[in-house]
Amino acid sequence: MKRLILILSLLFASVSYAGHEEHNDSDIKKYDFWWEQIPVVCSYSSEIQRWANDKNFIPVNMSVGREGGKADGEIVYVVIYYINDKGQSFAGISTPENPGQTCVVFRTFDLRINEGLKEKEL
Repeated sequence: MKRLILILSLLFASVSYAGHEEHNDSDIKKYDFWWEQIPVVCSYSSEIQRWANDKNFIPVNMSVGREGGKADGEIVYVVIYYINDKGQSFAGISTPENPGQTCVVFRTFDLRINEGLKEKEL
């Protein structure tokens, strides 16, 4: 168990850069946003799925990121959001260029669902 914690700690300490281009009509300029580095853990997609299965995570939705943050841009990554029955969640990110690799960009605890969503159709 200590070995697993050590390995996961080392993996979470890695840093990934997200490539991006700044566009003139971008929200980056309009809203005074900026790009940051974030810690992620990556592995083969099959290994991330094995870990998710072992922790009883199930995928609840999938969406895509598009080039330039525009609805008509080319797909540059895929996000799958998972939850489990213990109130935990994580998001797995993969790219069309390397679909065999997935990165976990966050893992959270104490999940609470917006009660208003249950009454509305999305």
